[in-house]
Amino acid sequence: MTTNGRAAGAPAGSIYDLGYRHYEGERHGRMYATWALYAESLRGIWGLGRSASAKAAPFILLGLYSFFAVMQLAFSSFIGQAIQSGEDVGELFAYDTYFSQWFLFVVLFCIAQAPELVCRDQRYSVLPLYFTRSLHRFDYVLAKLGALASALFILLMVPMIALFVGDVLMERDTLKAIGDEWPKALPTLPACMLAAASLAATSLAVCSFSPRRAYAAISLGAYILIYEAVAGIIWGMGNDAGWAWADKPQLFGPLTSLMGATYWFFGKVPNQDYGFPPTLGAEAYVLSALTLMTLFAVTLLLRYRRLAA
Repeated sequence: MTTNGRAAGAPAGSIYDLGYRHYEGERHGRMYATWALYAESLRGIWGLGRSASAKAAPFILLGLYSFFAVMQLAFSSFIGQAIQSGEDVGELFAYDTYFSQWFLFVVLFCIAQAPELVCRDQRYSVLPLYFTRSLHRFDYVLAKLGALASALFILLMVPMIALFVGDVLMERDTLKAIGDEWPKALPTLPACMLAAASLAATSLAVCSFSPRRAYAAISLGAYILIYEAVAGIIWGMGNDAGWAWADKPQLFGPLTSLMGATYWFFGKVPNQDYGFPPTLGAEAYVLSALTLMTLFAVTLLLRYRRLAA
């Protein structure tokens, strides 16, 4: 049965050549697309190529987190002279305790920038444009996760470099000081890598469940701060009441696990002097941080596998 020469039930429509020039260049494929998304996401975190307002939050937080280490670097020569003359200069900032002292700025960085990576693509329905090309959902997650982890690694390493240079400049013999200081500073690399990867996975997994930046930021801040507060309260009450399990929630704190793991990298035991339950070993915090990172990364991947696009 036909109607005007067209089979019944056949789709109606026409295809017109509007004269656009077809792309005849090289197609780089899946790996290049993943790398391009990673690079653009990393640029977006720092606001590069965007207005000044987009650069304000990341660079201000970077400056605040690095401020104390940079100040120690700026006055390193005076501090070195005071130490050599036997004067008491107080407690200096150190590699192993810096994150635990100023972690709030790192959390604020995650709250400000993690929603930027995942919320807009959902809200403005950009995901179908990604997934209809060579980019897979796993590639999308890998690029976004890698971008935030790289940005956090930069944030965490800047004050470590400032502390290293400052400690070297406090000594008279610079070459000898570099040789002596390098083994002390080397554990900052794995410690910052673990912290960056874990916080990136946690932040993106939480933020990916909302297309609105405000809701995602509030959810992330509430999860991190409320969990840490509740775990601390449970440990304080349980320590007085004799609860054998009261120290276990501390292990799964997104910040506490990273602080304890940092002490492990520097060969220190996170005991009660540092504000940790004395019943838990340093290795437990490393294992906990790795477990949390894996769980949130898998959660992020499953979220995008089921997300309609």
